[in-house]
Amino acid sequence: MARLNKSPWYKALLLVMVLLLSFFFSIFLYNYYENILFDKLSTVVGVISEDSKELEILAMNQLKSNFDKYSIIGKDTLDKYGYSHGKFIFIKDKKNIFLLSIMFSFCITILCGICMETLSRNKRRNVNELKEYLENINKGNYSLNINVDKDFAIVSDELYKTVVTLRELKEKAVKDKMSLKDNIADISHQLKTPITSINIMSQLMEDSCSKDEEQEYIHRLNKQIQRLELLTSSLLTMSKLDADTIKFTKEMVKLKDIIDLGIEPIVSLIEKKNITINILDDNSSIEGDIYWLSEAFLNIIKNSVEHMEDNGNIDVLISSNPIFKQIIIEDSGVGFLKEDIPYIFNRFYKGKNAKKDSIGIGLAMSKLILTKHNGEISVENKKDGGARFRIKFYS
Repeated sequence: MARLNKSPWYKALLLVMVLLLSFFFSIFLYNYYENILFDKLSTVVGVISEDSKELEILAMNQLKSNFDKYSIIGKDTLDKYGYSHGKFIFIKDKKNIFLLSIMFSFCITILCGICMETLSRNKRRNVNELKEYLENINKGNYSLNINVDKDFAIVSDELYKTVVTLRELKEKAVKDKMSLKDNIADISHQLKTPITSINIMSQLMEDSCSKDEEQEYIHRLNKQIQRLELLTSSLLTMSKLDADTIKFTKEMVKLKDIIDLGIEPIVSLIEKKNITINILDDNSSIEGDIYWLSEAFLNIIKNSVEHMEDNGNIDVLISSNPIFKQIIIEDSGVGFLKEDIPYIFNRFYKGKNAKKDSIGIGLAMSKLILTKHNGEISVENKKDGGARFRIKFYS
C-alpha cells in the first residue's frame, strides 16, 4: 500500500472515483427532485380533475399539504394523456441535465485534483526542508533554520531537541576522546620509562655475571621484560584504535605489497622452520594505510607459522569481484580446536593449543585494524587439516 500511495496511478484512480461518484450523485439529485416535482404536479392535476370551483385557492392549499387523494387521481389523469413517471421531462431536457451532470462532475474532480496536488506539493516541500536540515546537521551546521507548515511543526521541534541532545553528546564524546588520548600518551610514557630502565639493567647484569644460574635468571628476566614490553605496546595500540586517535592514511596500495611488508619481520622465523609461502596474486589494490594493514597480516601469518611444523606451506590467494577484494590465507598446520573457533578473535583469548608465552591479542588487533578499513575476517579449519583465514575488503 505504501508503494501505491507514492504512484501516480493511485492519484489517477482516486480522481476517476471522484468523477464517477460526483456524476452518480448529480444523477441521483436530478431523479430525486424530478420525483418531487412529479408528485406536486400530480396533486395539482388531481385538484383540477376533481373540482374546478375555487380552483386557485384549492390548488395552492393542496400543494402545501401532504394529502395523497388528489395526487393519485392526478397520476391517473397524466397517464391517460401519456405522461408517465419516466417520461415526465422531455428528452431534450434530459440531455441538458446529463451534460450539466458531466460538467458538475468534472468541476468537482478538477477541484479535488488541485487540492490533492497542492497537499502533495506541500508535503514534498516539508519533507525536503527536513531532509536539508538533517543534511546540514551531518555537515556540522546545528542552527535551526527550517521553514515547515504547522502540521510538521511538532516533528521539527522534536527533531531540534534530538539534534541538541546529539550535539551535546558529540561535544562530550570529543572531550572524552581527547582526554583519553592524553591519558594514553601519559600512560605510555610512564610505562616505557621503567621498562626501558629494567631492560638496560638486566642486560648489564647479564654481561657482568658469570655464574650459570644467575645467567639463567637474568635470561628469564629479559624474556619477561620483552613480554611485558610487547603487552604494553599492544595494549596501547588497541586503546588508540578503540579511541580512534590513530589517523590512517588513505592511498591505493596493492594487496601483495601489504602481504610482503607484513612478512618481513618474521622472515628469519619462516626460514628457520623452512616454511614455503606461495602467493597467488591478481594485482588487486585497496585504499588504506599500508603500515597498519601489514601489521594486521603480520599477526595472522605469524599465528600460522607458530602453529606449524617444519617444512610446512602457507598459501595466500588474492582475488576480487565488483563487491569486495578477498585474501585467503591457508596453512598446513594443525588448525584450531572446534570449540576455540568462535573465540579466536576475542582479546586475551588463548586456545588450548596456544603457546605458553602467548598474549592472545594479536588476532584481536588484526580484526580491529581490518574493521577500520571496511574489512572483515573469519577463520575455519580445512577438511584436509590446517587453518583457513578469509579476509574481505568491501568496495
